[in-house]
Amino acid sequence: MKTLNLIKNLEWLRSDIIGRNKMFKTPFGEKPLVYADYTASGRCLYSIENYMLHIMQYYANTHTEDDFTGKTMTSLLHEAEKIIKKIVNAGEHGKIIFTESGTTGGITRLQQILGVYIPPATKKRIDDFLRSCTVRYPQNTKCNRELFDYIEDHKPIVFVGPYEHHSNEIMWRRTLCEVVEIPLDKNGEIDLAELEKTVSDEKYKNRQKIGSFSAASNVTGLKTPVYEVARILHKYNAIACFDFAACAPYVEIDMNKDEESYFDAIFLSPHKFLGGPGTAGGLIFNEKIYPKDLSPTIAAGGTVDYVSIKREKYVDDIETREKPGTPAILQDIKISLAFQIKEKVGVKNIEKIEHFFLKKFYERFLNNENILFYGPTAIDKKIGIIPFNVRHKDRILHPKFVTKLLNDLFGIQTRAGCSCAGPYGHRLLDISEEISKYYQCLIGVDKYSGLKPGWVRFNLHYALSFDEFEYICDSLDFIVKSGHLFLPFYEFDFKTGDWYHMTQKQVSMPITLDLEDVLKKEKFKMKQPNNLKEIFEKNLLEAEKLAESLQEPQDFGKFEKNLEKLMFFYVVNFKGKKAINSQSACL
Repeated sequence: MKTLNLIKNLEWLRSDIIGRNKMFKTPFGEKPLVYADYTASGRCLYSIENYMLHIMQYYANTHTEDDFTGKTMTSLLHEAEKIIKKIVNAGEHGKIIFTESGTTGGITRLQQILGVYIPPATKKRIDDFLRSCTVRYPQNTKCNRELFDYIEDHKPIVFVGPYEHHSNEIMWRRTLCEVVEIPLDKNGEIDLAELEKTVSDEKYKNRQKIGSFSAASNVTGLKTPVYEVARILHKYNAIACFDFAACAPYVEIDMNKDEESYFDAIFLSPHKFLGGPGTAGGLIFNEKIYPKDLSPTIAAGGTVDYVSIKREKYVDDIETREKPGTPAILQDIKISLAFQIKEKVGVKNIEKIEHFFLKKFYERFLNNENILFYGPTAIDKKIGIIPFNVRHKDRILHPKFVTKLLNDLFGIQTRAGCSCAGPYGHRLLDISEEISKYYQCLIGVDKYSGLKPGWVRFNLHYALSFDEFEYICDSLDFIVKSGHLFLPFYEFDFKTGDWYHMTQKQVSMPITLDLEDVLKKEKFKMKQPNNLKEIFEKNLLEAEKLAESLQEPQDFGKFEKNLEKLMFFYVVNFKGKKAINSQSACL
């Protein structure tokens, strides 16, 4: 089937997306909500939300085992777990644990299972205990020092990739582990030769080895060769864990591909799926890495068989003993429905559509000298995530200004910033250690968060219609050519990085949490404008006419000499900036 027909045939899915193309107010009139921020979070589907209402008729606590509602919900929850494990081929030894906060919760739970997670306050208490020995027993100073050295030399080693989300990097830094980062190769991809060289290093021979890698970058969409990474890790007795947060909605996940390339654990953020918002996080792992002789990581209600006045007997089943308290029952059931939507569309079809959009997009923009793209652009090596900046003269337009214009002029939803991937961002933007220290000081001391470097990110999702895709492309083309003309319309806040339209600095919320509104609200009905293509064309025409009436800004803000070196963007109106003659602690 031709790709255009594939796209047309997904109209059943597009029409099911709640809020798709809903009109909302901006300083330039009403615009259709065109969502291109699926990397951050997915969108709700009416069919799933409606089905959840039907399930709610039978809702009860799964710890209630003897009545109709309790048994019904328990059965549905177990069915949801089986569906997800089957889709990712978790195998007969695969266990699933739903966690509180996406991939972050999954990684935290794995760290607890492996015995390396230490809350900061606990770590400080232990350090204080150990150091107090030196004071109380000065004659044992050598022994105490040797104990610290022993811990440093024998604690687990964690290998992470060069483009990790903060959740899969800084969380490991705070554990009882040493973190080693595998670098990029000359092509901007993970260096597999360096991975093998590092993991096989004799100095790590007697230490537990853990590999924790992003399956794809949430910044550039670059896919990791996960099966080859797993093979290398297992070859040298390391466990293989993968963060699938960015790409799980788009790629096949096979936890048991073969005897060498299997995954020991994967982390999931199901809220990023179509139909997934409101769901919990997920950890799926092979039971062989679970210490069955210990108590559960969180001992609580639901994890025990029997509790006496002084003793307790824990449940043997891993999934039960790692489900403390009342589970997020509805959220967890919903995850299985979102996974099934992905399966219905088909991974091969998703890939075809993404490649189709990426090819057309790069054919149009890749050679545009006023767009700075980051990371590899080979479409067979990435999912549909695109990070970029818009160049103007010798600087760029601030990423948050570009996202603001895309929103206000066209209704397109994108994201600006560093995408929670600071170390990778330093490499992509070529920020030296010296400049990095200046930025850190300006942000931490002077509170100039607006100076934080970054990019604009959006993704070409498989659920986009071809008209929506072309609208995104045409809108970007307009911003690249004429975006700078709108700088006088906006005020930049040095403290927050926000850009406010000069006549609409307070955004009016379309809905509130007032109880009276809740009680009076009419039943929800799906609504989408019928003449969408006409609306797109009208918005583009209005933007072009407005741009023709504007003049080139001449009064760009100028600042202290040292600050100017770090001003990577143009600004006309601004606030939250110290007087130009005041002394910064950073410059």
